[in-house]
Amino acid sequence: MKRTLVVFLVMAMLTGSTKVKAQQSVRLNHNWEFLKQDLGGIWEAIRPVGKGNPESVPLWTSVTLPHCVNASDGVDPDQNYYQGPAWYRTQLTIANPYPKGRTILHFEGSGQKTSVYVYDQLVKTHVGGYDEFKVDITDAVEAFRKNPAYQKQFSGKIPVSIRTDNSRDLEMIPSSLSDFNIYGGIYRYLNLVYLPAVSFDKVHVKAEVDKEGKMGKLTINTNLYEPTKSTGNSKILIRLMDPSGKAVSLKTAVETSASDRDAGLGGPKEMVFEFKKPRLWSTDNPELYTVEVILQTASAEIKETVKTGFRNFEFVEQGPFLLNGKRLLLRGTHRHEDHAGVGAAMTEEIMRKEMIMMKEMGVNFIRLGHYQQSRIILQLCDSLGIVVWEEIPWCRGGLGGEVYKEQARRMLKNMIAQHYNHPSVIIWGWAMRTTGPAISRSSIKILSAPS
Repeated sequence: MKRTLVVFLVMAMLTGSTKVKAQQSVRLNHNWEFLKQDLGGIWEAIRPVGKGNPESVPLWTSVTLPHCVNASDGVDPDQNYYQGPAWYRTQLTIANPYPKGRTILHFEGSGQKTSVYVYDQLVKTHVGGYDEFKVDITDAVEAFRKNPAYQKQFSGKIPVSIRTDNSRDLEMIPSSLSDFNIYGGIYRYLNLVYLPAVSFDKVHVKAEVDKEGKMGKLTINTNLYEPTKSTGNSKILIRLMDPSGKAVSLKTAVETSASDRDAGLGGPKEMVFEFKKPRLWSTDNPELYTVEVILQTASAEIKETVKTGFRNFEFVEQGPFLLNGKRLLLRGTHRHEDHAGVGAAMTEEIMRKEMIMMKEMGVNFIRLGHYQQSRIILQLCDSLGIVVWEEIPWCRGGLGGEVYKEQARRMLKNMIAQHYNHPSVIIWGWAMRTTGPAISRSSIKILSAPS
């Protein structure tokens, strides 16, 4: 059997004219209908009746995403905010450009239990309101296209219905005894993603440097997503640019055959590079390198781009916090992910304004309480120079049963796997109380987590 071949390429190839496509992704913000109650079943979301007919009840309203069920009642002190099921529906035009490609719905956050339907088929249910998750709707879409309703009722579009539920549940985290609202709805961005037959599942980048800043080490791990067997070889190319955009003399190719991948040899790939005196990331000067990880197959080329930073930090026992060997006085604050008028459905514009205000008032450290927050917040902390404590919502109410514990473990794995690349993160936590446990980022290894 052919073994993995690792080839180191010369610097001249960095300037080659390879045509590369990023994975195709678009935010699904518009053309949604919303219902703030439960349905009798999925049939009520897709039955062929026009508006105004007696069978058209209950009545749906038009909304845009991100959208929070509790945008208004969550801040009303005179009534309980709504905790229960809600529905969203839309019709999508699906046109995947890749041969045998995969079509994905990528949720950046949806609370607190989410079920995704294509026509009347339940494709996936996700439990957890703060971690990201992906739903591969490829097979369900192809199955529905054979249904006469595809053309007759929906004119060649794909009906997608989504049920969210933030009902009180003793086996869910966070506990309903928490001192913050447990919001419902698709309250972060939802993306339609087209992938080729072989694509990236995860790309993890770890940048390390010694205290003196003399030697940098870059470790890149990749996992491939290939739900159906394909033919031909695949190759992974690595490009590294410094903060000014200048190419660094690093490039490698990892080549595997289809038989390797079928045998499991096309799985996790680790590439390690070392070089002298990298430019350092700090709160005053957040220097960010760009890592481009390019996957080439016979049918397509796609690119994942990761921002990373080289920094060394240390919590000195009974002493100061050190960043790059120098004492840093942490001046911090605490952040919940909600805002007046929208609840948890904060737009990228609102998040950016908020984080810039924090930086301008002198914040260099933030505790993201008490749950995994939007990827946008982590990206802003990276670029603004704010170090981060991020945690999962094991909150008031004690410790639940095995279902509760398993969700907590899953959310911790997801948080670390999904935010692993951010140089701003220095602590992973799993308790709301200030005396609760936390983990230094430096002690964490990559954990695999379900998507």
